Amino acid sequence: MLSTRDNDPDFGAAGRRVTYLSFAVNLALATLKCLAGFFGRSAALMADGLHSFSDLASDAMVLFGLRMANRPRDEDHPYGHHRFNTFAAAGVALMILIFALWMCVSALRSLRAPGMEGPALWAAWAALLSIAAKEALFFATRRVARRLGSRLLLANAWHHRTDSFSSVVTLFAVLVASLGGEEWRFVDSLAGLGLGIWLFIEGAGLFRGSVNDLLDRAPAQEIINDLREHILPTAGVVGYHHFRARNVGDLVEVDLHLQVDPRITVEEGHDIARSVRENIQSKHPEVLDVLIHVEPATHDHLRRDGIADFRKPGR
Repeated sequence: MLSTRDNDPDFGAAGRRVTYLSFAVNLALATLKCLAGFFGRSAALMADGLHSFSDLASDAMVLFGLRMANRPRDEDHPYGHHRFNTFAAAGVALMILIFALWMCVSALRSLRAPGMEGPALWAAWAALLSIAAKEALFFATRRVARRLGSRLLLANAWHHRTDSFSSVVTLFAVLVASLGGEEWRFVDSLAGLGLGIWLFIEGAGLFRGSVNDLLDRAPAQEIINDLREHILPTAGVVGYHHFRARNVGDLVEVDLHLQVDPRITVEEGHDIARSVRENIQSKHPEVLDVLIHVEPATHDHLRRDGIADFRKPGR
């Protein structure tokens, strides 16, 4: 996930540099593999090339997310621009789904074609080059992601690793289909079909996640539990209830009702709420905002679904 450090110009510059490098490499690999797949008669290599073209959209989404994360709130977008990232992700997912369906149909036609020609052996070099380039991108992007603490960049790094795995499958298919003789030529088309199905599943998962974010779905339960841990230990907090969290693009928004000693001043209650917000955001930089409603810890405000510390005053 994007952290609040994405507002740092140095952070944004480093993230953009490695992603621009990824974009350039993916563009070169996609063009090379599609051309090699077409002229080398390899359905698997053609499918892998189209997969690399979909990676260009993924890189564009990362660049878009890094750019939009630095834009301040304005009159038209008082809650920020983070949902633009989710919207872009949904569009990318739809493109991946269309590519995947095309690959599956093309591979099925190749399987049914009588006397189909096998792939040329030289086409394997394109797959081998793709493996080397994608592994280099994986290590470079992961290094920057770990240094900056960017979950978005780390996710893109692992995307490179999955791409290198798909190129390994492609390399195997091209070698078997070209060296194994006529009876093994189906392996190349079968690998293209398998890659198309895999890419469709990947795109469906991305689209489902984007739709869930647009519908304000809560983060995973373990994330919610981790966020809750930083509330009660804060000095002055008696209890809380109505805790909610939702995904906003690559970030998380939290709101809750905080219960404090009814005998303290409004200013003291405000300071306690500010401490809770700072505790959560310092431990979880992916949290965009924490909206807190302060209440007195009296019988009327103690809720059945709330959590309280019996050792603190106000109970």
